[in-house]
Amino acid sequence: MQAPGAPGLEPRWTSSDKMAVGTSIAGTSRVWFTLSHGILNEIYFPRMDQANTRDAQFLVLTHDGRFLEEKRDLRHEFHYIDPDAPAFELINTDPQSTFRIIKRIVTWPDGNVVIQQFRFEVLKGSIEDFRVFLLVAPHIGNQGAHNNAQIITLREEPALLAWREATALCIQSTAKFRSCSVGYVGASDGWTQLYYRRTLEAYDEALDGNVALTAELDLTEPEQMIALAFGRSIQEAKFTASLALLHPYYTIEQRYIQEWREYMSGLSGLLPYDDPHSREQRISAMVLKIHHGKLFPGGIIASLSIPWGNAAGDGNMGGYHLVWPRDMVEAAQAFIALGDIEAAWQALLFLIATQKADGSWPQNFWLDGVPYWSGSQLDETAFPIHLAYHLWQLKDIKNQRAVYGMVKKALRYICLSGPVTQQDRWEEDGGYSPSTLAATISALILGADLARQQGDDNIAEFCEHLADYWQGRIDKWTFTEHGQVDPRFPRHYVRIHVSVPPSPDGRVEHGYVPIKNVLPGEPNQYPEEAVIDGGFLELVRYGLKSPRDPHIVDSVAAYDAVLKVDLPYGPLWHRYNHDGYGEMPDGSPFQGAGQGRLWPLLAGERGHYALALGESPEPYLRAMEGASSVGGMIPEQVWDQPDIPEKELFFGRPSGSAMPLVWAHAEYIKLLRSAMDGRVFEMPDVVKMRYTMHPTHSHMVFWQFNHKRHHFYPSDETLRIVVPQHAECVFTTNAWKTHQMQDMKDNGLGVYFFDVDLKGQEMVEFTFYWPDAGHWEGQNYRLDLIKTS
Repeated sequence: MQAPGAPGLEPRWTSSDKMAVGTSIAGTSRVWFTLSHGILNEIYFPRMDQANTRDAQFLVLTHDGRFLEEKRDLRHEFHYIDPDAPAFELINTDPQSTFRIIKRIVTWPDGNVVIQQFRFEVLKGSIEDFRVFLLVAPHIGNQGAHNNAQIITLREEPALLAWREATALCIQSTAKFRSCSVGYVGASDGWTQLYYRRTLEAYDEALDGNVALTAELDLTEPEQMIALAFGRSIQEAKFTASLALLHPYYTIEQRYIQEWREYMSGLSGLLPYDDPHSREQRISAMVLKIHHGKLFPGGIIASLSIPWGNAAGDGNMGGYHLVWPRDMVEAAQAFIALGDIEAAWQALLFLIATQKADGSWPQNFWLDGVPYWSGSQLDETAFPIHLAYHLWQLKDIKNQRAVYGMVKKALRYICLSGPVTQQDRWEEDGGYSPSTLAATISALILGADLARQQGDDNIAEFCEHLADYWQGRIDKWTFTEHGQVDPRFPRHYVRIHVSVPPSPDGRVEHGYVPIKNVLPGEPNQYPEEAVIDGGFLELVRYGLKSPRDPHIVDSVAAYDAVLKVDLPYGPLWHRYNHDGYGEMPDGSPFQGAGQGRLWPLLAGERGHYALALGESPEPYLRAMEGASSVGGMIPEQVWDQPDIPEKELFFGRPSGSAMPLVWAHAEYIKLLRSAMDGRVFEMPDVVKMRYTMHPTHSHMVFWQFNHKRHHFYPSDETLRIVVPQHAECVFTTNAWKTHQMQDMKDNGLGVYFFDVDLKGQEMVEFTFYWPDAGHWEGQNYRLDLIKTS
């Protein structure tokens, strides 16, 4: 019988407040699961970026007429079955203590199946007093609409089937389902029927809608194994379910755990079990490995979650289960910190394979390399160079030609696109960003070192000169003496010095920063000297500034005064003042506007700075641990206001943002490794030596089409004119009384340049002839001497 009420309610995802995430370590099992509120949430197949369920839970009817929903109405307990494996026991108990549901959850290492070992225990009364139903909401292929559902027979027993396009889900139990039904959510699904009518009418088909699957369990068997099996066809899903159920649950669980134990035992960077940080470190190590790709080895997504999923529909297909190159390198560096060099190497190969022709990477993309958002962030081109250099230092480069080719392409992009980034690391605004400059300048030096090792001295010298030029102007571009974030602290680095209008010669305090996601009626831009974040700390982490540099010290004072909040377990920080990315003031989900909350990963960054100063990072490690969920998941944000219990928001506890956030777990692992080593783990010695130990000063200025300087100073000795293709430069230093034509030379990266001696000059004016195109530039460019800086 066809279910009525098509297509059902508009589909929504579910809470991002995850207790835990899991998958088999085996590459033969390409299915991932998440847990929240005592139940299974999203299940991903065949890749981490393809969610196929909203949730799967049990409903209970009692003899006295009560209807209890597992995720909303029962008390939840959560346990790791083993400290070195993402295998879980969930115990959900009736508040009246009449029954409890005990579940053990793993995946089948040999196939694409999530396994629930189910036990129903009666605490008061008899088994006949209860009826229990499995309810599953499929969202096949990242979409809740246009799903299909049927009741089928599998090996002469009833089973549930859902599919959309080429992906299918089949559900069956070792105990025969007593009855089954499929329907449209909000109209004929099992939840609606049982809640309103306390009975389940058997509909056997629901096509092209937001559907749900329901099956009544046979409680006469004290334990039963329920398989949620996936396939690239209906037949494959059915066969996989049948095959999995032929294996005893505890045999599957034992093998699942043993394979994870073997992986964890190979991590040389793990602390002993009795160390106070061991639990969170081991959980973080598992979180990173779970988010590390199988179908496309090396790909690392940002999170198996959708922020504020309860308010997100099919329009939010990507959630956070996408690759961000920045987050991915953060995770790869954490793998190195743990001792899993192979995972980091696979990540580097994945980045090489996804690099664009121009040398950059998409802002974010699916695991098959297809871009999702279209922005450009310079740090996401710089960080792969950091990873390549780190692995090169460890002598773990297996394909030098490919790696060095990637580095050269990335260097070319940085040389031609910097120092201004289209987007900063918060993906909202463009300009001169302290954090982006820290990543790109250090990448230029690291890339130069690799180039020199390969005998490419021309590339090395060019990149070093450009890095020196940028490093010498960081303070001019991003430090203010007249800050407006707090009258007590007028001197600090700004979050970003905006690049509109173009200001290669200008100081901070000439522009306004657009603020995204602000509440209706709130200002959506502020003077750039009125906005601060902690991005300047990266200048210390990557060796460009001493932790005792007066500008850094002053900025830390302002940063802490404006953005730090002391919680019972330690200090956390907001991203930046006026941030709108977070829940609404009343706790409603973020849907394009809100107020930014506290970010645990920023405690990790602040801890690295404390370590660089010689202070203990312990308060910051404890803060990150304190912010984590019951299962050790570190969230993107935590709630920073008084409790709102009805919205599950509690002061200092995870908010509705992404959880777990891989970047946060990576930052925790790296801070712990830094504490163990007594030095900042990612600080490159070659950069620290050049800019902190023995400061290098540049007397060269650069002119480029994206960086058109208008002035130079008496201390500037050389003007380097840079263009992206072969040209002949015609220039004068005496207002065209005389002029010269010079063929511009390739720096080895396909970047062309020519140097003009500025000593004794009052001006330089120039233009270009483009021989390959056979035409002149059509306009002149001029720089004038400024006698005071």
